[in-house]
Amino acid sequence: MPTVDECVCCCEYDNIERKLEESVTSCKCITEHEGFEPVCLNVWVLQTAYFQYRQEHGHDDEDETPQERYRYIAYRQFVRWCWEWLGKRIRVVLPSCAVTKIRHAFPSTAAYVGFRYPPT
Repeated sequence: MPTVDECVCCCEYDNIERKLEESVTSCKCITEHEGFEPVCLNVWVLQTAYFQYRQEHGHDDEDETPQERYRYIAYRQFVRWCWEWLGKRIRVVLPSCAVTKIRHAFPSTAAYVGFRYPPT
């Protein structure tokens, strides 16, 4: 399992390798998979996923910009798509290719926080 300080390639994860094998095109990076854009970058999908998240968790932060909200939900969508479900307080370091694509689609003027372990 990659550590927080590493730059992680999507091919280092078995779950993502299996997802790449499902692709109808021959792709070497998860961001080239035909499912990446609709699952992780489509704002209508992310908006709907946010409504579901808000309903389940009561999250409603008025201080967040739409870009911040979409970026956060895109990360969640990526995890759900590749790992299905991790369990409460279980986190993974996301591959840098996916993080870069998501950050490019939903940029922030603030400094990015990056991966954090859950509070103990």
